[in-house]
Amino acid sequence: MPNGGPDNCGTCGFNRRNRGIWRNPQPDETVTAYCELRGIHPTGDHWTYCENWHTRMRKIAGPVYKSGLYEGGYHRIPWHGDVEPELNVSGTCHECRQPFDDGISIPTVEGAPAEFCSNRHYFQWWQRQHPGEEAPMSHGFL
Repeated sequence: MPNGGPDNCGTCGFNRRNRGIWRNPQPDETVTAYCELRGIHPTGDHWTYCENWHTRMRKIAGPVYKSGLYEGGYHRIPWHGDVEPELNVSGTCHECRQPFDDGISIPTVEGAPAEFCSNRHYFQWWQRQHPGEEAPMSHGFL
């Protein structure tokens, strides 16, 4: 089990490779990870999360999350809609304008990807992009 927690897409009944079985001990690893509820392909299903794992309801509950940068522990950062943040990139932080070697990047419609030096700076940007939305799985690092 990954250190990011047991409540991940890899153990979710909505993941096509689990055939509707929660915590399936024998998922079909020949099938690409695919969330039948949200219509997304997480690149790392054992490091991807959502509140529907807990509710098991077909009504979408909150955003999708991934394990963000390891900053003294694992922290969950929300996807930007159906766009998964990319980790371990270098760039200049969109928030503090400092260069970094190991950060977060997210594609934007406006042009160049937005880059962040930390989970906190990504989340601050995310909150401005998603006013009125909640991301309770991300509050542990604020």
